[in-house]
Amino acid sequence: MKRKLAIVIAGASVLTASPFVAAQNANYAPGDLVLFFQKEGSTNTVYVNLGAAATQFRGAAAGPDAPTRIEFLDIQSTLVAAFGAGWASDATLYAGLAGVFSTNSTNSTAAPNGDPYRTLYISRPRDSAGTPGVVGSSVWDLAAAGNSNMTTAASGIQSQNNVLENSFSAAVAIAATDVSQIDDQNPLVSAGVPPVTIQGAAMGGALDGGIQQKGSASVFGAMGAAGNVEFALDLNRVLARNTVSGQVAGDLRIGSFEGTVTVGTNGKVSFLASDFAGWALAYPALDTPAKRAAGADPDNDGVENIMEYVLGGNPASGAGNPSPSVVATGNDFVFSFPRRDDSESQVSLVFEYGSSLGSWTTVPVGAGNSSSGAASVAVSENGAAADTVTITIPKSSVPGGSLFGRVKASGF
Repeated sequence: MKRKLAIVIAGASVLTASPFVAAQNANYAPGDLVLFFQKEGSTNTVYVNLGAAATQFRGAAAGPDAPTRIEFLDIQSTLVAAFGAGWASDATLYAGLAGVFSTNSTNSTAAPNGDPYRTLYISRPRDSAGTPGVVGSSVWDLAAAGNSNMTTAASGIQSQNNVLENSFSAAVAIAATDVSQIDDQNPLVSAGVPPVTIQGAAMGGALDGGIQQKGSASVFGAMGAAGNVEFALDLNRVLARNTVSGQVAGDLRIGSFEGTVTVGTNGKVSFLASDFAGWALAYPALDTPAKRAAGADPDNDGVENIMEYVLGGNPASGAGNPSPSVVATGNDFVFSFPRRDDSESQVSLVFEYGSSLGSWTTVPVGAGNSSSGAASVAVSENGAAADTVTITIPKSSVPGGSLFGRVKASGF
């Protein structure tokens, strides 16, 4: 039988709870995203409620865009109290993210805040610090899991997070391991594995491999405006259903990258959304709003920020940036360029071509293959990598056999 004793962190106060009477935590609601921690051999676990997943962390992939938030929560004192002053260099500490609104029936037609019941919000550990605002991990693929495993996963998340809902009165809590459900739902398996290894077999095996990231003995990496971080967790949204009226669209049981939750070595939590604002904040050299503006060109390479964003460039350095290419092949002129997945829903693109610089024909560039007049547009999806957009124009449609082309972006 688990003891009903725990420690709660509320602001600067540390309170010891007496034998407990269940009550609804006013600082937790179904559908909230919980950041959690556990440590090998420790008698403590940590719950941190970050807020409603659908309204605060559903990013550009699923829309509407969640805002990037830098150091919006400080949990340094909590982590020190639970795991000691050296928590940020502790390679036996683990962190993860989990949230779900309901485990209700597979036939429910409800979609609170655009999420059908059993929509999972779960983390993947980044392979490296990489580029903030760009996915740095594989997304969850539960396509073969079936409805029963989606329900198992939702039930496991609910069981884990219900401890925070029913046993505490604060949004941030230290729970004894015999009170917590973190270790039950996300069991540790082995020591000495690399920091990015996903641990355990979470939620009864429904999420094979678990949903945690192992800490490291040194800084995991620098994450732009979020600074040096110890944990960097890519947040996935995974739909159990995708035919519910009023829902925010998504692929069935395939995770969509919504952004990255980081925990700085200073104990501060940030959310780096997969949107233009989050992308710009990832570059410390863009240290003023003017430099981060869509139409700015802070590195003076002739490419505005909005186009750097679309192409996957570096707005702080013009060196090595990708650019559109053109080849003349057979009977056609072929233009191609990369396009970030998350820019697709935020930035309107057109391709313009002409036989001189004074007259242009416009070709809209959408999410998929299309045609406009003589031009055809092909979009190649490359998984988590940038799409490849290819525009083909017959030479016969260009008087004089000479062609100029350009890509234009708008949306901010």
